[in-house]
Amino acid sequence: MIVGYSYAAENLCPSCTIKAMRASGITVQRGKPHEEAIRKAAEKLGIDFDDEHSYDSGDFPKPVTDQQCETEVTELPDAEPGVRHAISDERCSGTNCGKWLKLGEKSPTEAGLTRWVRDDYELPQALAREIARKLREWGLSHKEFITEDNVRQAAAMFPHDYATVHAEGNPQHIELRRTPEYDDAPCFYCEQPWEKHTFTCITCANHVPADAPHGHEVQVKGQIKFREAKPTT
Repeated sequence: MIVGYSYAAENLCPSCTIKAMRASGITVQRGKPHEEAIRKAAEKLGIDFDDEHSYDSGDFPKPVTDQQCETEVTELPDAEPGVRHAISDERCSGTNCGKWLKLGEKSPTEAGLTRWVRDDYELPQALAREIARKLREWGLSHKEFITEDNVRQAAAMFPHDYATVHAEGNPQHIELRRTPEYDDAPCFYCEQPWEKHTFTCITCANHVPADAPHGHEVQVKGQIKFREAKPTT
């Protein structure tokens, strides 16, 4: 299946290929499927489109199939040194395009990726937003190439309330609880234990390690009273 074309030292999506051909003075019929239109243009120029060795891609586009798409390799964060993420697709290099050739579409916007992360992994909006930004920073901008491990790893990098799944008796009755029921119970969002979390203090709004002492003195009816700040539930 043809997903793009190699032309003038670039791999382009069909739309950008036709634009580049016209910019080079090659007439391409409008209103036809890209392969049919490009094949017809080749015939008019006396080019054997089916024999890619008979002409140079600098003169006329050569087809790129889905199996020929080069793998894009993305560096994963420093937390996993030497580990790289392989994406079996590549982007169109046309100006302001960036479509994935095999997928035939662009990556979603940051807002769109945030919505997908939030809904698919049942995450709080604020945490999903931070995760989406981090995934894009790692080069993982399309859901097709994002794994659950990628999302969980990103989640562990940002302060968020701990939550664990509890299903008492009836598996269909699932609820999230803010405190672990046993040692090392993993967080529903990042799979880290409770002690690894950082909460936001409801009094001072600072980020506080879950297992660190933290409190405030507040005035109550003329007396000083110590109140321990606890994570929000």
